[in-house]
This record gives sequence, C-alpha cells and structure tokens, in this order.
Amino acid sequence: MPSRKISKEEQRVAAELSHERLERIAKTRKHSLRTNARIVKYGAKSFVRNTWLSVAAIAIMAVTLIVLSATLIATHAMGTAIDKIEQQVDMSVYIKQGATQDQIDRIVGRLVQLETVMEVNYTSPEEANKDSIQKIIEAGHITDEEYINSLYEAPNKLPWTLNIKLVNLNNTSELENFVNTDDSISGMIDENRAPSYASSRRDTIDRIANIMNRIELIGLIAAGIFALIAILVVFNTIRMAIYNRKEEIYMMRLVGASRWFIVGPFVVEASFYGIIAAAIAGVVAYLAAFGLKNNFGTTLEPTLDIMSHYWYLAACALLVTGVLIGVISSLFATRKYLKQK
Repeated sequence: MPSRKISKEEQRVAAELSHERLERIAKTRKHSLRTNARIVKYGAKSFVRNTWLSVAAIAIMAVTLIVLSATLIATHAMGTAIDKIEQQVDMSVYIKQGATQDQIDRIVGRLVQLETVMEVNYTSPEEANKDSIQKIIEAGHITDEEYINSLYEAPNKLPWTLNIKLVNLNNTSELENFVNTDDSISGMIDENRAPSYASSRRDTIDRIANIMNRIELIGLIAAGIFALIAILVVFNTIRMAIYNRKEEIYMMRLVGASRWFIVGPFVVEASFYGIIAAAIAGVVAYLAAFGLKNNFGTTLEPTLDIMSHYWYLAACALLVTGVLIGVISSLFATRKYLKQK
C-alpha cells in the first residue's frame, strides 16, 4: 500500500503539538523541583525554629549511634584477638619414644590429609630433651659444667611430640577419631601422656569468646534501647512542631496541598537530626578508637586499619542509620496526626 505524503501544514501542526507537550513536561518537572525545594526550605526553617528540641533529639540519636559503633568496634577487636590466640595454639599428640622416623613421617602424611588440620610439626625425643635441659639451665642460671653434663647424660624419657594446628579449635572430632582408629598410629600413643585436645590457652580463648558474646549482646541491647528512646524523642519533637503549625497545615489542606507537601518538611527536619547525629557519632567513635590504640597494642590495629581504609563505608552506614531513625519517627508522627484530622 503506497504511503500518503504528509503536507507541510500537517507537519507544522505536529511540530506545534510536540512543542506544547515538551513545554508541559518541562513545566511539570520545574514545578516538582520547586516543590521539593520549598519542602527542604520549610524543613530547615522548622529545624532552626525548634532549637532546643532539635538539640535534645540530636543528642539522643548521637548517643545511640555511638553505642552501636562502640559495640561493632569492640566485637571486631575481640574477634581479632581470638584469631591471634587460635593461631598460637596447637594440639599435641605424643608418640612412643621408640617410634622410627619413617613411622613419624607416615603419621604426619596421614594427618595433613585431614580437612580440619592446617599444619603439622613434630619434635623428636632428642630435640625435646635438649630444649627441656636448656630451659632448666636458663631458669636456674646454672653454670656448673659438671652438673650440665650430668643432665645431658641422664636417660631421656621424652616421647615424640606432634604439634597439630587445626582450622577450627572448636572442631577436634576428626583429629580424635584419627588418633583412636587410624592404623598408622595404632598402638603408638605414649601411655603416660594423653593427647592434649585442650590447654590453658584454649580455656583463655573460650573465656574471651564468652566475654565478646556478652559485650556484643549488651551493646546491641543498649543500642536498641537508645534507638527506641531516640525514635520516641524525635516522634514527640515532630508532634510538637506539627502542633505549633496546625493552623498552617489546616489552611494547606483546604487549598488542596498534597500529602507530601505537608509531610515533607517534617521528614526533612528529622533527617537533619540524623545527619548531624551521625557526624557527631562518627567523630567521637574514630577519636575514641584511635585514642585507645596505645592502650591495646596490636589488638586494635586490624580494626583501625579497616576504619582508616573504609571510613566512607562507616560514614555512610552511620548516616543511613541516623536518617532512617529520623524518617521513621517523623512518618509515624505525621501519619498519626493526619489520621486524626
């Protein structure tokens, strides 16, 4: 079917319609931008107008964010401390003194194949004997050559020692099963020394882990309580601001103002609370963390490194949390008021 040729008049009309449509779209966008600009302006004015209420709301929100930050920093630092201790702790399995080097190599070869085993080292009876004698000499400040020689000539009753580092100290079941059932080690365990699946350092790890869990729980509970208080304070602050402007809001509703135009300034005001509180909390948390660096030595270093390199993520997290608390509080307050009216 042949296409119909469009006349110049039709082209002119279509162009005018397109121009008018673009103008309407532009006006709509400009109106939307102007409306949002007014909302921000009114919210800023309300923030300045309610100075003391704003200070109270910001203070409570800042305390909430500081407690939450302190909890996260302490949890990460304690976790780092536990990891360092775990790296220094190994499980000891004692093999009879009469075992040959080939037998030890076979046992070590089987051990390193276990999924839960990270590393295996061994100490021969001769090496263990020399180390123990050297410790006795150093501890007693012994200088008598004859006495030292008698120590070396004494019968060596120390066994082979296998030092085994596990991937997870809390998971020793595979190692225990190997010691109890594997053919390569069957009948070779020293009867006078049971395998050391626990130690004083292991007890220290468990105590630190329990303390860390308690600190984390207490911190989260405290942060939750302060967050609830902050929401209530902001809620009441916004309610008082609404009450002070009730006549103005009533007139806006009569002339057909949109719900967002009425609610928006209060949301903006509460967001200012969250932004300022997040800034205060961030400065306090960083100053406190880096101020305690000398008191905790290397324990805090990994945490401080993360805080230094990813400060922008921490700032964003605090900012989002603060603004979220403010927005939720303001939306509840305005929603309840508008429902009543």
